[in-house]
Amino acid sequence: MRHSFNFWALLFLNPLTLGIYPLVKYTQMGSDISNLDGKSTFPYWVMALFLSGITLGIFPLIWWHRICNRIGALGPSNGFSAGTFWGWNVLGCLILVGPLVFLWKLCNALNSLPKSA
Repeated sequence: MRHSFNFWALLFLNPLTLGIYPLVKYTQMGSDISNLDGKSTFPYWVMALFLSGITLGIFPLIWWHRICNRIGALGPSNGFSAGTFWGWNVLGCLILVGPLVFLWKLCNALNSLPKSA
């Protein structure tokens, strides 16, 4: 079963649930992508809670790069890729609203993916 991804829910439920809601939704995202393309995905919650600190933040960058490439490959018409992650989420921090634009684009790209591969 594919999940729906709502920008506003991710934005507002993040502080209300102390970060648990995005943890669950991003784990569901990885599961959905694995079901669509048949490749295994490292669980987001393991990466976020354990490997992020151990690797000093390097592993999450690699994880997001790969996930964004896979989303773009599954739905090439959505214009989403790893460049979206690096441009809006990483470099976009300099203009403060970049990560919000990335989250918006991520939700739209995920919701536009086919129901099954």
